[in-house]
Amino acid sequence: MRLLLTNDDGFDQPGLLELESSLHDMFEIWVVAPLNHCSGTSQALGLYSSMELRREGERKWSLEGMPTDCVKVALMEVMKGSPPDLVISGINPGANLANNILYSGTVAAATEAALWGVPAISVSVDVVGGVAPRFDTASWVLGRLLDLSIQSRIPHGTVLNLNVPGCAREELGEWEWTRMGRFSTDMPFTHMEPDRVFTYSRYRPLPVHDIEGTDVGAIEKGNISLTLLGSDRTSAHPPPLLEPLSGGD
Repeated sequence: MRLLLTNDDGFDQPGLLELESSLHDMFEIWVVAPLNHCSGTSQALGLYSSMELRREGERKWSLEGMPTDCVKVALMEVMKGSPPDLVISGINPGANLANNILYSGTVAAATEAALWGVPAISVSVDVVGGVAPRFDTASWVLGRLLDLSIQSRIPHGTVLNLNVPGCAREELGEWEWTRMGRFSTDMPFTHMEPDRVFTYSRYRPLPVHDIEGTDVGAIEKGNISLTLLGSDRTSAHPPPLLEPLSGGD
């Protein structure tokens, strides 16, 4: 099976290197990943500058662009004629849960693949305090899913968003299908200069509306969270009635 690996942290970062190492002997690995750190860029594109593609090794390139650009260039240029069977984005140091899914470059890269009908998985591992990210645990969990041919079970046009607790694999809880949570408060800003210069505060856990069954709830229990995310942004709610607009009034 041919895999395309990418991320939002950079082509030389340890989460991606862990994926390369753990999957190399079993699959045909291709890598197109950002040259620079691109966390929080979501589905952004490098529209206003040229993007240099640099060969970094056998079937491995860095791109001076965003995570979404990496997948586009991989599918349309680098792997043209030999498309991947699966795209894996990660391993991200820090869980991508609830609202943060919408800002995540890791999830966005996988979403770009899903838009074009390629099965895609985004992989993140929770980081607890000052402990080093357990990329090995996340890699093992992903390997279990690949052993089950998970790529053939992901519905067309969706992303499997995998979040793994930051612990040794012997300490993992259950596997849990979850829904995307929604934070009930937002992260406060830090004032560098009062009312004039702001920065985002360091990430900390936030409360969630109706936490049961959510990705946040699963990780808090030490469980592995698997969430299917659609690439179609159409709301599932029925549209409002349009009778008030009839008659041209």
